[in-house]
Amino acid sequence: MSLGFSHNMMLAVYGTVWRIARPVLDRNKRLKNGLAQRLVPYGWSKRAHVWVQAASGGEAYLAWQMLREMPDDQQMTILLTSCTKQGIEVLEKAREWAEKEKSYLDVIVNYFPYDQPHVMERAVEMVAPKAMVLLETELWPGLLTACVVRDIPVAVFNGRMNPRSLAGYLATAGFWQRIRPTMIHAISDKDARRYAALFGEQGVYTMNNIKFDSVSVENAAGKNPLVGKVIKKNTPLVVLGSVREEEESDILDLVIRLKKARPKTSIALFPRHMERVGLWEMMLNGAELPIVLRSQITEPPAPGTVILWDTFGELGFAYQLARAVFVGGSLAPLGGQNFLEPLAFGKMPVIGSSYHNFQWAEGIIDEKLVYSVDDVDGVFDQIMRILKRAAKPETVQKRFSTWLKDHQGGTKQVLNALWLMVKREV
Repeated sequence: MSLGFSHNMMLAVYGTVWRIARPVLDRNKRLKNGLAQRLVPYGWSKRAHVWVQAASGGEAYLAWQMLREMPDDQQMTILLTSCTKQGIEVLEKAREWAEKEKSYLDVIVNYFPYDQPHVMERAVEMVAPKAMVLLETELWPGLLTACVVRDIPVAVFNGRMNPRSLAGYLATAGFWQRIRPTMIHAISDKDARRYAALFGEQGVYTMNNIKFDSVSVENAAGKNPLVGKVIKKNTPLVVLGSVREEEESDILDLVIRLKKARPKTSIALFPRHMERVGLWEMMLNGAELPIVLRSQITEPPAPGTVILWDTFGELGFAYQLARAVFVGGSLAPLGGQNFLEPLAFGKMPVIGSSYHNFQWAEGIIDEKLVYSVDDVDGVFDQIMRILKRAAKPETVQKRFSTWLKDHQGGTKQVLNALWLMVKREV
């Protein structure tokens, strides 16, 4: 299929930008992981029925949830890709899980290729999927063009789009409309309207967020591997989860104030990106705080220690043990990080005022299951109140479970749509 001269010209400009940027990207700390795979060498992947792209760790968990709910009669090869090391680590765990629990699925995990048009053309030709799935907001010109040219249907699942992104896309609306996804399932009416403003209403639907399906209050009471090995039983613990670079100065101030006010309370600090651990270690040592890296713990440190988490996949276990929780990405205008998991453990999280990435969860805030405050002073004050008197976990879990039941089922909805695409019935 030919997309026309103007589209090809814009795609050529896009490819030129990639060529100019490549030397810088190749040296990027976050992108150097999996660099060889990002260039799609020979044998990068075999053919797959479905290719699912999950940008980072959060989206990778959505892909894992899709694997969990795939029916037993669907034998197929599935390629899972991610842009980040953390995303790949989650997808590898999902692949290992599928080997044991869904042996009829052949799951492949690779780094997502650079979207340089000729690189992506090679990747799409190699995989030749019957359907391409993009999770959340993953509109890549090179990938979408390669799929349209080869008549491969593309779906955006769990789609979300903020007004600023929409404005950017509308500046080149004709370009995007020529490579529009086949279908879009958005997580709210507002997101669906934004997609429709760019692509038209045909094929745009709303859905319940897959994140709701991956949260289970019933499964939150299992044995915790951190107890007795990393954290002493009954140690008062504050968890600062998914802290982003732009809010580090505020969080350092928060840690210092908490240590002064509650010297026997331990603090578990989880940077959102692992490459920030080294800088955090320098800052905490510079503040003369008692710290230890999670990876260096051989026995639980004394209460009052700041544990700097440098291993991935244990945030949920820490939430389970916490007395008070702060979820980051919300003190700077970043849109917030996922605050559903602590609720599943009966902990009402504290967040800042920036949570536009989670507008779909506003009902939880309206139900007063989340403490939203304006600044780091508000975070400190609210954590201190929780440390003095926290809500009973079983009460929080019951309220959250009631809310959650009305918002689940999104995974089944999109899997039904996916089968239609694979069978070419859409």
